[in-house]
Amino acid sequence: MSEVRGGVYPFCKACTASSVPWRTPDTTTGLSGRGTRFYGHRDVCLDCGSSVRTLFATFLLVPVSRLGRYRIIKTGGRSYVGRLVPDQPMPAPVKSATAEQPPPSEFKNHPELVDANYEQAEMHWAARDSAGALPLYEKSLAACEKVLKADDPATLQVRLRVAQVRLAIGDYGAAIPWFELVTPQLVRVFGPDHKLTRIAIEAITGAQLMVGGPREEVQLLSELLTHDEMLLGRQHPKVLRTRAALGRAHMFADQLTRAIQVLEMTLADSIEGLGADHPDTGVYRGRLLEICEQATTRGRKKDRELANAARRRWALV
Repeated sequence: MSEVRGGVYPFCKACTASSVPWRTPDTTTGLSGRGTRFYGHRDVCLDCGSSVRTLFATFLLVPVSRLGRYRIIKTGGRSYVGRLVPDQPMPAPVKSATAEQPPPSEFKNHPELVDANYEQAEMHWAARDSAGALPLYEKSLAACEKVLKADDPATLQVRLRVAQVRLAIGDYGAAIPWFELVTPQLVRVFGPDHKLTRIAIEAITGAQLMVGGPREEVQLLSELLTHDEMLLGRQHPKVLRTRAALGRAHMFADQLTRAIQVLEMTLADSIEGLGADHPDTGVYRGRLLEICEQATTRGRKKDRELANAARRRWALV
């Protein structure tokens, strides 16, 4: 997202620096009586209007356990955007001479990948012509993925650009799945503090803000998935990306049973379509494990049972 007064919109520089991007859970109380609720209202920022509130898990609206502190800005009605405030002060980043150096890429061994598409795309991007940049980036990405691994540093940089362009043109239904896929790969390959990783983390929270809340994201991705599955088939990479993002949206909407079912389906199709050792399959496996852990710690009995069965079925540790 664009920066405002040195911060990530809609937060000011100081509030951005003292918090981290985080997807706050849905605060709706379901039929089971379980839900979440914010308490407190302190440290109001005079620049961006945000305040720090503490999120609690609730049962019948009674707080039962503390989930964390968030810096919150209300966006109308019951909707809001939040950033996690760590319990420990955030250390100042330590920069080293090699901190921003990318790991080795196989790109240099494939001179056929050197073409004008990427350079032209970068020119369009620099000129803020996102629509003109998109087809060129996608051609460059298709060429990279034919000969390079999906998590090769060169491939990841083009994947990130495609996600950024999709976000810039307002195609949130395509941008969110791309960011959901590429962010954990950037963390693993480049590291959590690398510039590219930080760009992806900030961008996905911005894209999700533009959509609304987790339930709005579920609706958007569900509609796209229905269309794409009919057109492309269950194992197409775009379908896998969208379905994995849908599973995670279900998790944030506190629909853990559905989240596990969606991610299990995604992992099975990815293994069959891309292969068990494909980098994207590894991401989907990690997402399923994440949801199983959420179900184990805060889910209902049915959620916990389904999570334990999924762990056994897919040998998740």
